Amino acid sequence: MSKLKKLLLFSHICNKRNITGAEKLLLFLATRLSPYFQCVIVVPKEGLLTRLAGRCGIRTIVQNIPLLYGMCLPHEGLAQHADDLLRGAAFKETSRLLAAERPDYVLVNTSTHVVPAMAAKSMGVPVIWHITEVIASNDYTGTSIRNIDQYSDWIVCISESAAAPFRGCSAGKLRILYPSWSWSDFNPHMWPQLREQQRQQWKVNSDDRVIGYISSFLIPEKGADHFIEAALILAGQYQQSKFVIIGAELSNPFYLKLRQRITESPYAERFIFIDYVSDIESAFSAMDVVIVPSMKEEGFGLTAMEAMIMEKPVIAYASGGLEEILRLTGNQPFLAPVGEYSELSARVSRFLDEPDLIESVGRNNRIQIEACFGPEAYEANLQAMLNHIGGATPSAVPVADLPSLRPVRSSPKTRRRAKKARLLPSARRRLQSIKSRKLVMNLKRLKRGRRGSEARVKRGARSIRSIRRVSHMRRRRKDKKRL
Repeated sequence: MSKLKKLLLFSHICNKRNITGAEKLLLFLATRLSPYFQCVIVVPKEGLLTRLAGRCGIRTIVQNIPLLYGMCLPHEGLAQHADDLLRGAAFKETSRLLAAERPDYVLVNTSTHVVPAMAAKSMGVPVIWHITEVIASNDYTGTSIRNIDQYSDWIVCISESAAAPFRGCSAGKLRILYPSWSWSDFNPHMWPQLREQQRQQWKVNSDDRVIGYISSFLIPEKGADHFIEAALILAGQYQQSKFVIIGAELSNPFYLKLRQRITESPYAERFIFIDYVSDIESAFSAMDVVIVPSMKEEGFGLTAMEAMIMEKPVIAYASGGLEEILRLTGNQPFLAPVGEYSELSARVSRFLDEPDLIESVGRNNRIQIEACFGPEAYEANLQAMLNHIGGATPSAVPVADLPSLRPVRSSPKTRRRAKKARLLPSARRRLQSIKSRKLVMNLKRLKRGRRGSEARVKRGARSIRSIRRVSHMRRRRKDKKRL
């Protein structure tokens, strides 16, 4: 049995085919924490995350737990919604899971996963709240921040942008842990070969310039429509430019609008739509420039980081963590104001006009991204975080603020029903068979008893008749003697 302390990591989603940045970060964090903890990932359903975790030797548990999206996009009534979850069935089910697993720590991923944090705090289990997004700023943001502060012992954010709303939290609770990567996941010596193979598959010529866009899903928040508008400007200026859009369809009207915009243009044959790629390394290898036009404040921006690891120039909107990445790696000139897609195309034009700039900026990106966010920098930050967690005393939420978790003694009948409900189908069938056999035996005993009673009654009747006959014969003999 493992002597490591157990850490339960709660993932808010688990997509069947694609994997989001938040899922990637959670899995990466779990692999890095495995030498220090017995890590178990709790997911709402089976999917790509569970398969990848299995390959890494990390156990997963499937339990669907409702999310509170208002934590990320605060609104009026958020406090009431949180209170409803606190007293709902999901809270009780999650508490039972924690009681069964008995973790030493709980880590919840994203602000929306409030139920595991509430349940853990109510049971005195220390909570690490992993924030991977920027919580929207409005009149109700304070409600979200107070909830996270109340039900956490430590708040770990993936960037300064994600951490900004929490600066007023309890002293010493907040930590920054930038994402990173493992070089074992990349094969630099294979990049030229992968580039050639992928471009052949996409039917791209060796002298074509490929501008790429990658997202888990094609949604307005990720700016797929802005990429297309910028690409159409570039297509009219550069005949040897081609554009690859990688992302799954999530909103049918939005997706159809994207396709229609391209179909109605004179450059439709220069656009390549791909819903999913299993090998992200091959996809990046085949590109020359990567655009990340996120319309929302990003917590970090894994696509930008991965592109830089692959020695690609990155053009991005200055939104949250994306601005942070490009600024720290010296790529400020390639940031565009959010929403200005013409500025995206203008910055890409620099690379298409000066092809040598693609290679020089790409090589520098790999050097800078490793210096800022590479494995060595990550390990140092991780150790500092572990020391911080190990040396801190977990806070406790007053019991009065939470429903009582003391077991209520149920009636014997209720306990029998609960026990029966927990039995496996095969066990139920065995139990039913035993009961059926007992019933048959009881019926047989009853029948035997009835037959015995009837026999005794019959024997008694015969005895009475026999006695009567004897008495009658004796009287007749006496009468004859008298005569």
